[in-house]
Amino acid sequence: MARLPQGVVKRTDGLLQKRFTVNGKRYSVYGHTLDDLANKEQKKRLQLAAGQTTSKVITLDKYFERFIVERGKTVKGNSLYNYKNVYNKHIHNVFGHRKVKSIEKGEIQDFQSSLLSNPKYTKTLINRVLKIFAIVMQAAVDDEIIVRNPVIGVKPIKDEQKQKATQTIHKALTEEEQALLMQELKDQGAYYFELIALMLSTGVRPGESVALSWKDIDTKANVIHIRETLSKDQDGHLMFTTPKTECSLRDIPMNDTIKRVLAEQKKKYLTCCAANGLSDKIFRTPYGKIPTVQQINRDIKNAIKSLNTKGHKIDHFTCHGLRDTFATRYIEQGGSPQTLKTILGHSSLAMTMDLYSHVMPNTKQEEMNRLQIKGL
Repeated sequence: MARLPQGVVKRTDGLLQKRFTVNGKRYSVYGHTLDDLANKEQKKRLQLAAGQTTSKVITLDKYFERFIVERGKTVKGNSLYNYKNVYNKHIHNVFGHRKVKSIEKGEIQDFQSSLLSNPKYTKTLINRVLKIFAIVMQAAVDDEIIVRNPVIGVKPIKDEQKQKATQTIHKALTEEEQALLMQELKDQGAYYFELIALMLSTGVRPGESVALSWKDIDTKANVIHIRETLSKDQDGHLMFTTPKTECSLRDIPMNDTIKRVLAEQKKKYLTCCAANGLSDKIFRTPYGKIPTVQQINRDIKNAIKSLNTKGHKIDHFTCHGLRDTFATRYIEQGGSPQTLKTILGHSSLAMTMDLYSHVMPNTKQEEMNRLQIKGL
């Protein structure tokens, strides 16, 4: 093995440790490679020069405040809100007063077990809490407050009864259910019929649909520009912002159905909200507010309830499933998964296929039946 540079030693656990002195005080950084050590030493020296010392006695609550500030430089407000919500509800009371360096793996396992024994906690929620906890503690590792992340070694709880995403949030309506639902919404005069119809016809996310402005409807290019979404800031307040990923910034081609839906919405808009001008948001409540997911789902829930009383059994369904119903119809009717990826704003084809591969078998069979190889 090559000789290690001065000040660097290899620990018994395999990690490299670099010791250095700043203003007469000793500091250490840890890493797997010499490059890793060099980067961490540079970061530490910059923090010290800026007066941002990473105290070894810092409590988790104090560190979490710093974590939010630093994470806020790179992530959206909605993600920060989720971090704060989970931490304040589930982690703060148990570990907030503790020094970060004193928290051990065994305590995390006991914490996981205590949540599992509480009927208010689902296995999915427990895993989510531990995932956020792990992210915070990994940041403490990166900041050289602790050497190892004690949450990493705690295995997620296996949920044997957890339903696949295609059975819950990614559940799609069948063609028959889709026709029944839309007809019932129309018969009931559902206020958000056009909004629901647009989501079903384009696959846009609920937040993207309510963020649409009339200026996003490009009749010259025959597309809808998706440039904004409804999100939350780190304190949970609703706000319009750019989508989370670059791929979500996209143009969706319009067909006759989409144009007809928008034309009907314009009539409704001119009646209710014309005072705001056509550069304003396309979809509004009767009182000029931005529609919420709960309000849209209320129209869907009422329609399904009515259909069930008429003998048409349709399981619980929300507006999130409209996107999946659109994607399912698209693939069933021979659409290209690669094109669907761009319409949905997915970052990878793998993401699209993971969600919608369950509707491919019939499509594959039809395409194989059309395939003719000459000479055989």
